[in-house]
Amino acid sequence: MNPSIIFKIANGITLLSWLVLILSPNQTKVIRPLRVFVSGLVLGGVYIFSILIGSGEAEGNFSNLESVRSLFANDYFLLAGWIHYLAFDLFLGTWEVEDGLQVGINRWILVPILALTFYFGPAGFVSYLILRAVNSLFIRNKKTT
Repeated sequence: MNPSIIFKIANGITLLSWLVLILSPNQTKVIRPLRVFVSGLVLGGVYIFSILIGSGEAEGNFSNLESVRSLFANDYFLLAGWIHYLAFDLFLGTWEVEDGLQVGINRWILVPILALTFYFGPAGFVSYLILRAVNSLFIRNKKTT
């Protein structure tokens, strides 16, 4: 299958998954299917497929930036790199929602952080950790007064 078509399908599935995660009235019921099925099996499967198909044609490795650039000149390895981001960012987003529910963070406050995680994974994660720490301090201070 053409890597450009796989790219479009994977992006569509991932965007739909993020919308379900954010807009679902019962987030606890969608977290596990999104994490295990979409992030793990679907995107993970596409990742493995892309690596296997591209490995016969790829040049380069992970030893330095120039070699990584050569590796990603292969469309299937480039696709695998992108799928890697999609899968891990979605996994991280489901964790943020699950953890946020457990520590009492309002689901709507998480929306901008989830958007940040979707677009810039580590920046969203750091933002979530800051929000979680502030929330924890607020709850701790509220209990002592």
